[in-house]
Amino acid sequence: MNKQKPQQSHIQITVRFVEKRNGKKDVFDARKILSSLNHLTHDDRLIRRTNALILAQIAGYSQIDTQTIRQLVTSTLTQLDHPELAKRYSEYHPSNPKNTSFKQLSFFNL
Repeated sequence: MNKQKPQQSHIQITVRFVEKRNGKKDVFDARKILSSLNHLTHDDRLIRRTNALILAQIAGYSQIDTQTIRQLVTSTLTQLDHPELAKRYSEYHPSNPKNTSFKQLSFFNL
């Protein structure tokens, strides 16, 4: 379950925990989002922009679930006019936990 804090006047990442599919909580690590984006593309500008937008969207949460993070990554990539990357991300982060590896993902530079 997502828990949002009251609005803040400036962006400060306050997410402390991520709730996994199995209900367990883990410490939030923003580097995992960055790592996922690095696996999709080597376009540093796109990675930085996408990462910043995702972190801004979750800035007010103290706890967030992994499904919400996946939806934010997909929707942000789509809004930045990269639907092909959004599709590839969602294909390798499906609801089925058996297929969450990026190892089969082919890399290319945009």
